[in-house]
Amino acid sequence: MSHERRAAALLGAAALGVAIVGVSVVARLLGGDPGTLFLGGRLNSPLGYINGEGCLFAMGLWPFIALAENRRALVAGPAAAMATLLACLALLSQSRGTALAILGALILVVALVPGRTRRLYAALVVGGGVALVAPDLLRVYHDAAGGPVTPGVAHDAGRAALLAAAVVGGVWAFVTALSRMVASGPHASRAATLGSWLLAVPVVVALAVGLASSERIEHDVSRQWHAFVRVAEPGESRAPSASSSRLLSGAGNRYDYWRIAADVWQQHPLIGVGAGNFSRSYFQQRATTEDVDQPHSLELQALSELGLVGALLLGCFIAGVFWGAVRMRGGAAPSPMRRGLMTAGLGVFTAWLVQASVDWMHLLPGLTAIALAAAAVLVWPRGQPKPDAAAARSRPGPREAAVALGVSAVIVALIATGASLSRQGLAQVYRSRAQSELNRNPAAALADGNRSLDLDADSTRTYYIKAAALARFDQGAAAEATLLKALAREPDNFVTWALLGDIAVRERNLGLAERNYLRAHQLNPRDVSLTKLARDPRAALR
Repeated sequence: MSHERRAAALLGAAALGVAIVGVSVVARLLGGDPGTLFLGGRLNSPLGYINGEGCLFAMGLWPFIALAENRRALVAGPAAAMATLLACLALLSQSRGTALAILGALILVVALVPGRTRRLYAALVVGGGVALVAPDLLRVYHDAAGGPVTPGVAHDAGRAALLAAAVVGGVWAFVTALSRMVASGPHASRAATLGSWLLAVPVVVALAVGLASSERIEHDVSRQWHAFVRVAEPGESRAPSASSSRLLSGAGNRYDYWRIAADVWQQHPLIGVGAGNFSRSYFQQRATTEDVDQPHSLELQALSELGLVGALLLGCFIAGVFWGAVRMRGGAAPSPMRRGLMTAGLGVFTAWLVQASVDWMHLLPGLTAIALAAAAVLVWPRGQPKPDAAAARSRPGPREAAVALGVSAVIVALIATGASLSRQGLAQVYRSRAQSELNRNPAAALADGNRSLDLDADSTRTYYIKAAALARFDQGAAAEATLLKALAREPDNFVTWALLGDIAVRERNLGLAERNYLRAHQLNPRDVSLTKLARDPRAALR
């Protein structure tokens, strides 16, 4: 099987999976209890994370955009319909990161992949279909106002998405059939030139509207930028969004995450604070009471936790993927299959990367796996040595020896990594068992906690479980010693200090409890309960 066919099978399987999820969501939208799909008026299920839900559909629509470029109407029409359906579902997520992901992917796909005229028309038709039913889709978020979604509104949204998909599919199938007839006629060249020039019309219209509304746009941008950089206190109202949708609103806490991540990197520029340690600095410096463990940005997480070294490695990976796309461009012009693979692969990877730059999509294994599959399609080597040249190489040269050495190193690294992950996985199994046994069988929880620590002695969560089990047997000193072991591994973890305060209260050592709670409060000054305990440790008894 050729590389192109293997790549098509890989991306096709991913696209089919996303399409199945999309169809199931629409079916549930039209079902008896569609409100369970939403959280705060935004599409949340089945992934369970709103922005991840939007990212899934933003990534999944690009293989169908690539198929919509097919010259056969029976292929192009259904593909455009599915792309429209996924775009409608992405809009239901009300995710600003998803909107940026679709826009960023569109720009790169149009700029880099040959044959952009037909692709632009497909994108315009799909976008027009979504705009046609946007009022019904946006009404879900507007009417819910952060509360439950009523069945009637959800049903309207589901029917609107299906209507848009059907209309776009039919229109694009007709356009495809018509363009194929024109392309085989005597005026094919003139029609192609006219079609290219007609694309300038929406650009000119958009520029004219933008110039006419420049003052309002400038005012809205200024207001939303102010809302972005000014983090609101709990209960304080934020700047209103520019419409019934939240997509044009700048309000949120991203600025706080990114500000702290940049500050952490400036303090530890070379190697960062270590993987997973951003939260320590965040809880000390945060301006809100929102609990997060990472800065909601792939690049800023690399900089703050891994420093310039990690950021450079990440940059090499991203640059390598886009260099693969540039290399693929030369062979994509004469080959419809390569052109389609490049459109799908570049669109999927760029959508993931853009949203991962403003959120934590890189920590969702399913989404990242699809993105890596797209990256593999873009960077996989395509050149093959000529048969006679290959046969002439009877002895391995320096290049072959270097490749063999590199492959051997990779194999050894994979074996070592697999062994490490297997230990961590087994430790996780024992830790999960200990957590589930803690209330009903503390002795079993203690035994499984010790087994987990034998495999992974650096897990603070396991020390917490073990300390809790010991506390249930009134072994305060042993529980405190266990927590001190956790503290030795993570001295700035406010949770450990708070638990030490709890143990001290149980032992009626209020002076020690006050010192422990005060240290926990210093490491997490925005936590109301820690503030109260630091002032009065007796509050833990109540």
